[in-house]
Amino acid sequence: MDEKVKNDEKKVMLVRQTGEGQDGKLEAVGSIDEDGNIETLDPTAANVAKLFDVNTNQPVLEAFFTKFMEQSQDPVKTGISDIFIMAESVLNKLIKIDLDPQLLENYRVDPAEELAKMEPQIAVPRFEPMDISKIDTADMERMGIRMEDLEPHLKAMSYGHKSHGLIEMRPEMEPGGMRVTTKGRVSLEEQADGSLKVVPHYYREKCDLDAPFHNVLLDDEAKRNIVETRHAGKVIDLELEPGRMTPCYVSRDKWTNELVAMPVSDFDKRASIKNADLSEGEQLDFYSGRKILLKGYTTRSGYKRDAYIQIDASEGNIEFDHGGLDKRRYQEHNRGVYAAKRFEQGNPLPEGPRPMFIPKRVFGVELPQEVYNQWLDALNFPEKRKDVKATYLQGLQFPGSPERADRWVKPDYEAGKIKSYRWNPDYSRKQSSLQSQAPARTPSNEPSKQAEGQPQRRQSEREVRQVAPPKPQPKKSKSVGGL
Repeated sequence: MDEKVKNDEKKVMLVRQTGEGQDGKLEAVGSIDEDGNIETLDPTAANVAKLFDVNTNQPVLEAFFTKFMEQSQDPVKTGISDIFIMAESVLNKLIKIDLDPQLLENYRVDPAEELAKMEPQIAVPRFEPMDISKIDTADMERMGIRMEDLEPHLKAMSYGHKSHGLIEMRPEMEPGGMRVTTKGRVSLEEQADGSLKVVPHYYREKCDLDAPFHNVLLDDEAKRNIVETRHAGKVIDLELEPGRMTPCYVSRDKWTNELVAMPVSDFDKRASIKNADLSEGEQLDFYSGRKILLKGYTTRSGYKRDAYIQIDASEGNIEFDHGGLDKRRYQEHNRGVYAAKRFEQGNPLPEGPRPMFIPKRVFGVELPQEVYNQWLDALNFPEKRKDVKATYLQGLQFPGSPERADRWVKPDYEAGKIKSYRWNPDYSRKQSSLQSQAPARTPSNEPSKQAEGQPQRRQSEREVRQVAPPKPQPKKSKSVGGL
């Protein structure tokens, strides 16, 4: 089924009744009158075709939501506590599994949000991509830019963006003269005659922050921020036009090290970003150029995440940074979204515990190939699990921790996850086993056992030296006055 058919598919509505004796009963909406009153049917396969189509009658739907909002403080007046909207095909699948409450929860709607969607929107001119067939290829030749190098970036460039990465260029130093090999990003610029010129943005080793930028010297705070984060972190007045100062965001291009200014007026201000609301204080900080934490935003796929965000003048967009944040914060919600997607695709997740997965990277560090192969074999062949050894990895990045750590890691096949340890779990288990097998000490056998145990202790010490990671030795303090 193509995307257009999916978007046009009939959508239906379920409501949860709260009146006396209803006990949270789910009913399907069969019709809605002009005053927003509904008639309901049992949500059965036989009734699906008779249900109200949410897509076809916005005025009565708006009346229903308005009435619901007006009486929401007293659900008894409407007899409704919850509203769910889904595609007809989804309802058919839900009916087969007795309207599973957990899956149904993914289709709950907020009447206030639905009403907001119905409000008349100001028409925004749609940006039409530039016609790449109008690129001036002769000018490209003079700059030593090959079309095959541009092709991976042309779609983004046609919408006004720079190439996503550096490409090689061999521009002429003078017409017909010597060429110099360099690299940089490129963008498209429409000319007066309608043709498109490829504009180079050359790579430089470093950004000269001490030179005047649009006739303005950057202060120490802005220079420090640009070095550390690429962004000035504040609005700076620049002389973009002679004699006229313009408030701008300033960033360093991460590919070319070029310093780029973007007028504040070119960036649209909004009170929410990706369905996450910004407080007045957060809006003030964000639109002043500072970095803020955006909590619970929604990705294009419907998942929730946290991120540090800041305006990126070099890209004309927002930079998202997920470093140091707990990626598991919305784990349960995101699992529900994923399960709903699989269900809609006709490929629901299997019931019961999820099978264990052996990753190639553990906490951001790649496993040695031989270790990965051993762990994977043991996953598929349980009889091999007794031979699985822990491995020592350096520079692990644990969720929610800004610092990296060195740890032993080993799969726990019973728990279905990879565990980390400060000490080698294999050696610790072996020592525990030896201690449990040792006979009780008595006065009669203590001297002989002490003599017999010495080789064993020496052997254990050698094992410790073989498996334990190197530890820095504490510095010895110099004695003073014979003390």
